[in-house]
Amino acid sequence: MRGVGGTRRRMRAVARHLDLPPMSTVEELCAVVAERIGRPVRLAPRRMRVGEPSGFVERLPDEDVVHVEQETSGLHRAHIVCHELAHLLRGHLAEPPPPDDPALVQLEALDPEVLRLVLGRSHYDDAAEEEAEVLGAELLRLLVLAPGAGTTSQLAPALEHRKGQHV
Repeated sequence: MRGVGGTRRRMRAVARHLDLPPMSTVEELCAVVAERIGRPVRLAPRRMRVGEPSGFVERLPDEDVVHVEQETSGLHRAHIVCHELAHLLRGHLAEPPPPDDPALVQLEALDPEVLRLVLGRSHYDDAAEEEAEVLGAELLRLLVLAPGAGTTSQLAPALEHRKGQHV
């Protein structure tokens, strides 16, 4: 086993080789990732149900949708999105079947939200989660250090004490 240190070094190298331009928002990062993977990436902030993860990627035939908890801080939301984008960049998700695939089964009677809740993320293994967490942290670091009014402007409030005093 390579360990966390080896994964961290590999994911830092991956982030460097992405040669990402300076960005300040997760939306800009989504656009760059979409260009890299050759598929549209759409953010879908929403209230997650009890038992759902705080974020996940839904692979549709024509786009990837990053579902992210909307009832959290901007910095935490950015962290979640970066983690999910890392899954896309590392190819952790299977390609969706073509819409005309005869093996597809239509389940109109099932609520898609319930289906996502039941299926969850069982297809990720520990190594994939570790890669996504480390690469996601690297991507977030790029956002936080980028100039602009996006994610960087959310850092100060995230570090403020409840009574308004800086810690």
